[in-house]
Amino acid sequence: MSQIIDVHVHPPLDAEDKGVNPRIVGEKLLEWANGNGISRVVVLPIAPYISNDYIYKIVEVDPKTLIGFASTVLNPYDKAVKELKRAILDLGLKGLKLHPNLQGFCLRNPHVWKVLHVAGELSIPVVIHALWIDESTLYFKSPYTPWINTLEDYALLPYVAPEVKLIYAHMGGLLYFKEFLGIATHKNVYLDVSYSIITISREIGMERLAEYIKLLGAEKFLFGSDTILGCTPEELGAKMQINLIKRLPLNEEERERILHKNAENIIKISQKG
Repeated sequence: MSQIIDVHVHPPLDAEDKGVNPRIVGEKLLEWANGNGISRVVVLPIAPYISNDYIYKIVEVDPKTLIGFASTVLNPYDKAVKELKRAILDLGLKGLKLHPNLQGFCLRNPHVWKVLHVAGELSIPVVIHALWIDESTLYFKSPYTPWINTLEDYALLPYVAPEVKLIYAHMGGLLYFKEFLGIATHKNVYLDVSYSIITISREIGMERLAEYIKLLGAEKFLFGSDTILGCTPEELGAKMQINLIKRLPLNEEERERILHKNAENIIKISQKG
């Protein structure tokens, strides 16, 4: 298997604030990817902690390997749209990352819906944090959670923005894994397996997890590790997750879809870079 694309990697959230040179972050990401057998890395910022310009400078280190997504503060709407268009059209970033917990917004906010429609106009995918009750919630705690986004809020978005490819990160975690499988039956909804695949496999077993993947369709899943440089515990890291996917009772085509082919199609990543 020649390709592995990790669709969910973060630079340290305080790197820009501490004045860390983005080239150093880019070089560390390349070193980390090489050490984990990963071919391409999708670098996700979270506004306002990491700017789109900082991500652009990280990606500049090796644009063939590093793929940058954008982030934006969603209120006020006009500034959010202006920044998103700048990040995509001027900086060349390839998608949008939204994190309701860390950014403190409600998915029912009309500003969120409007930004999603702009993402549709730009033909970019949107990764949205969707995690309850998983080990990562114990390791990495949000500084505040003023909005409670319910399962119903996530279920509504495919109807609100049917033209947007929505990638729900973490598959809902242990609490809502099966419910997010149901949401992902919408043609525009996909799931990144980051972190949760370890705890879900422990909870329901490898055989049952593979059955669910086959039932929904392997084309609905993308590999992501949710790595944060210098922070992610090794027992929940990329190698553990990749090895787990390779051990699942799936056929080779299904594993390749999860590990790289789906990302290539959804994020429009050329195999040649």
